Amino acid sequence: MDATPRRRLDPARRREQLLDAAVELAAGRDLTLLSVSDIAAHAKVSEGLLYHYFPTKDALLVAAVQRAADALLTALDGAAGGTPQSSLAAGLGAFLDHVQADPTGWHAVLQARVGPLAEIGEAVEEHGRRLTLASLGIEHASPLLRAALDGWAALEREACLTWLRHPEMSRPAIEDLLMSSFIASIEAAARHDAQAQDVLRTLQ
Repeated sequence: MDATPRRRLDPARRREQLLDAAVELAAGRDLTLLSVSDIAAHAKVSEGLLYHYFPTKDALLVAAVQRAADALLTALDGAAGGTPQSSLAAGLGAFLDHVQADPTGWHAVLQARVGPLAEIGEAVEEHGRRLTLASLGIEHASPLLRAALDGWAALEREACLTWLRHPEMSRPAIEDLLMSSFIASIEAAARHDAQAQDVLRTLQ
């Protein structure tokens, strides 16, 4: 029996406390290596209480990552507006801010290819794509422009993964790489696509 006295919190605050504990404990570690007992001890609660809010360890970790993703989406929405160039730069900056602030969680999302974490990553990418198109005044992208945007999103994901694995890389270098490659992708598409040509003129 857990002898540690527990503060009585309302369910919403208790849930947030457990998510905070998982995030704090996961900092700099592999999320999959965390145990329920470790998280419960860090939160100063019993394992039974933790299971009351999250039926499995994976459910807790996915909820923690989803909370981080929701915060990022809010930041991306806040970065929208202004000129297309400023909106794109602000959106990229907001994304890198969150990756930098929660490297463990975003490393798990960015490297996931299947399962709930991959679905979170895909939802973030799709949200970012919609905001990008809106900033460019486009409702429906042509197939070639969509291919350029999807290819750039894949580069963004891999560049951020490399950055997390090699923190000696500077953030300005990552920002320059990604902004320059975005323009280069649009330029390549514009050689064959009228809509991409319109986008390129908007960005110039």
